[in-house]
Amino acid sequence: MSKTLKLNDPNTIADIRTAIKDIERDYPVFMDFLEVYCGFYFPVQSCEPNEIVYSSGKRDVILTIKTISRDDIAPEDIAALFGKGNINGSDN
Repeated sequence: MSKTLKLNDPNTIADIRTAIKDIERDYPVFMDFLEVYCGFYFPVQSCEPNEIVYSSGKRDVILTIKTISRDDIAPEDIAALFGKGNINGSDN
């Protein structure tokens, strides 16, 4: 069954954080893959606009994952950012 995530709900953010922590613990190679593929350590080195936009989108994914998984930011604070539309322009 599919459900719509409410990213402005702190409980949803807490659940996502738990899932990320489980993946980091049980499947570290997957997180390593995301970091490399999404350009966490090496941003795009191009002046081609389409390549910059594409790489920026991939980088947004890993940066959002890293932000949600941080222990020093409360789920309520992250949910508030989503609620204001400050993360990836989302309003949900």
